[in-house]
Amino acid sequence: MFQNLMNLNFLVPYVAGKIDFSRAIRGMRGMPCRLLLVGHKLAGGTLAVGTLSTISSETEAIAKLGEGSMLLGMWRAAKANADLGLPIDVISIAEGPAAIKASSAVVVGGAPTYGGEVMIYIGGERISVGATTADTPATIATKLAAAINARTLLPVTAAAAVDTVTLTARWGGPSGNEIDLRGSYYPDDAPAVGVTLTIPVMSGGAVNPDVTPVIMAMNLYRATEIVNPFTDSTNMVLFETELGARWLYNNMQDGMLATCMRGTEGSITTWLNTRNSPHVHTICVTNDCTSPWETAAMAGAAIESSAAIDPAVGPTAKLVGYKGPTQGNGFVPESMNNLLGKGGSPLNVAADYTASLLRMVTNYKTSAGGAPDRSMAEMCWLKTMSYYRWYRVTEFQNKYNNAGYKLAQYVEQPIPGQKLMTVDLAKEIMIGLYKVFCDAGLCQNMDYYISTLDAEIDAPNGKLKIIDEPVIVTQHYQTEITSSVVAGQV
Repeated sequence: MFQNLMNLNFLVPYVAGKIDFSRAIRGMRGMPCRLLLVGHKLAGGTLAVGTLSTISSETEAIAKLGEGSMLLGMWRAAKANADLGLPIDVISIAEGPAAIKASSAVVVGGAPTYGGEVMIYIGGERISVGATTADTPATIATKLAAAINARTLLPVTAAAAVDTVTLTARWGGPSGNEIDLRGSYYPDDAPAVGVTLTIPVMSGGAVNPDVTPVIMAMNLYRATEIVNPFTDSTNMVLFETELGARWLYNNMQDGMLATCMRGTEGSITTWLNTRNSPHVHTICVTNDCTSPWETAAMAGAAIESSAAIDPAVGPTAKLVGYKGPTQGNGFVPESMNNLLGKGGSPLNVAADYTASLLRMVTNYKTSAGGAPDRSMAEMCWLKTMSYYRWYRVTEFQNKYNNAGYKLAQYVEQPIPGQKLMTVDLAKEIMIGLYKVFCDAGLCQNMDYYISTLDAEIDAPNGKLKIIDEPVIVTQHYQTEITSSVVAGQV
């Protein structure tokens, strides 16, 4: 396409050379992906509350968030499950007003009949001390408290008084109630004979925070995956509303939200019954060691790492660092199926208590009219269409909308070199883009796509209108094989 680089009235002998990068990148372009973690930091962390920050190293994370904080635990969990190159951003949130910290009073009983080991698991982290026949419950309690406080990465602090070790969450709010405590985990854990630990669950944590400042801090910023540990209805509605607005055509800063719910099938189902957002996916767990906010961060990083490579592939990554339920204490297939139908995503737990992503669905179950609807239930469908929209929008933004094109509604044979957008050119562009997606295994059925594609020039308003019906590639989750057996001769 020829064009005049110099004005026709410029008569001085001159050589002009233009460098045009508009066609420098061919084939698929990667959509920018970012993972955002929302949570509490500790007072010693230098990051200001409500401030967006990208954290790339362990040293930086400790300095900004504080050792032992919820947000640092989430960052470590995400980093261990993120592909190289996935940016991890954080926004610290203030505790709720006069928030109460969760606690547990662990009581040491008995006395060792011979030397051994006394251990306790806190959020999946194993703390152990040696015990001799000379030790009393009080001395064992003192040893345990000292060992716990020495592990500054733990989400609790400890104080010993006589035979009791009081564990207190490092931050206030009901999330602290979810810190798992147990005296043994692996089959070969062997507590000292004669010593008992009475370990009540963490409880008493109260007053939820408010995620409104987080949403304000996200202005003009797009995270493709957000991890939210605060699953109370008030905060969930705030995020669901924000995400709903971001997916609209007049915003297009779309992203998705990862949460984690721990409980029984019944308790999780009760929660899922109140949720219906197609932009939220919830990991469902039971009887596991890992704190839900860390599980959600692991899943969020694994999901976005997979989507950055191919949004149509259902992520099946193993969650690095996750400690699941012991054998016989996880969800049975019937429970897993029920949770999937309610909009929850259970994990695939292995014999060694590790787990991987199984099938990711969204919380969406019913249409606006209340009818059952699975049109936006599959997470991969939304991830694929998010990329599909971004690709087409940026193609027109980069090459046509602001590149000097004119709209031609009736011109059929323009002078060579004219930059005219016509219906035929618009369709040609869309078909070319669709072929790229077909070649990448994201879309299919070119003939159908061409038959449904239409374009229109609205010249008075300077607008090009296009409608299309992409046929996206779906996921392979099930296989059915029927074998008709023939014994002997035929």
